[in-house]
Amino acid sequence: MSVLNNIDPALFVAPNNSSFCRLLAPLSEDFSKDVNTEWGAGGVVFLTIPPVLSLLMTLLYCEEVYYVFLKSNSKELRTSLLWILGTYPAVILISTIAVFIPRALVYMTFMYTIYVAFAVYKYYYLIIVFAGGTKPFVDKTESNDIRLNNVPCCCLVCIPTINNSMRVTTTTKWLIFQNVIFTPFYGALGMILKSDFKLYSTTEVPAAVYLSIFNSLSTVVCMYGFKTIAIIANSIEGMEEMHAIKGKTICMQLTMFVTGFESLIFNVLAQFDLFPCDPPFDFYSNRKAYNNYAVVIQIFLLGVLARHFYRRKADIQRQAVLTDDETTITYSRAHGAVASSVTKVLGDNVPSYNGTGVSNSNDVQTPDSASNSNLVLEEDC
Repeated sequence: MSVLNNIDPALFVAPNNSSFCRLLAPLSEDFSKDVNTEWGAGGVVFLTIPPVLSLLMTLLYCEEVYYVFLKSNSKELRTSLLWILGTYPAVILISTIAVFIPRALVYMTFMYTIYVAFAVYKYYYLIIVFAGGTKPFVDKTESNDIRLNNVPCCCLVCIPTINNSMRVTTTTKWLIFQNVIFTPFYGALGMILKSDFKLYSTTEVPAAVYLSIFNSLSTVVCMYGFKTIAIIANSIEGMEEMHAIKGKTICMQLTMFVTGFESLIFNVLAQFDLFPCDPPFDFYSNRKAYNNYAVVIQIFLLGVLARHFYRRKADIQRQAVLTDDETTITYSRAHGAVASSVTKVLGDNVPSYNGTGVSNSNDVQTPDSASNSNLVLEEDC
């Protein structure tokens, strides 16, 4: 309390001197009481929506987990899909806690940004899994022209087209991975500044704006890497038809925009006093509270959209088991699994599997014999 007693009383006046504005957000019980007092029945609806959406998204995710484990025999595919699909219930659940505890907004945001950052990297790994590995991914795309003037560089028509290579793929990987590194760093820095009462300033541009700018730049670079790796992947014949890469990429880009870029928009709008210091949001970090509530609604809608593109029968059942030399030898037909048109599995000579995953045939095709056989393209289930 001694720290608060030494704070200049002017800090408790809104910049436009129109209303009282608290330096600290209210406690959870006080905030809920203020919402119900100020808004009445509207306050009840306001506080009910996030828990309901959180419960619905959690139930949807449980069904997705059951479906993926039931249909998939690939550990790598399961891990990537469940990490990505788990982004939406995780963000909504954490943001819902922040709705009821406004003082924890910065800490809750830090928690879900770490999860989103790791899910972003899992997206890259998922694309590589679909292509059969890094080396097959490069081999299948090295002769294709790849344009680099995609969002946000779409206006730079002077950027030349290139052919994919291991170096290009690695560079694209790091464009995505840098966000995994910088996002938690900016979040930790924000918590430190908040603890020292320097995150939101009343007399100058607050540190939150600068942190949002740097975090948004990292997000834009990551989104550019997303788009580049998606364009490279779509140059593989049959990739888009089978795995809906465009839809998956759009879902992740929008998720990154909402969780990483949107805070900059709210911070800039707050500089123009567009978020009045009126009860129940009569505290300086109210911009963060508005942003957090918007995140809950948007992430729920994106979670429903992502379910359409990531919980797909074609993705989960069309899988191949690769050997160490990345030559496709066998694949599992358990749960109706069929060969991938991208990896072009040899359908006629692959031994069938029974329900336990044990081969019904003792003959396994060798890579040498596979190279002399005709490749077939399986139709959609």
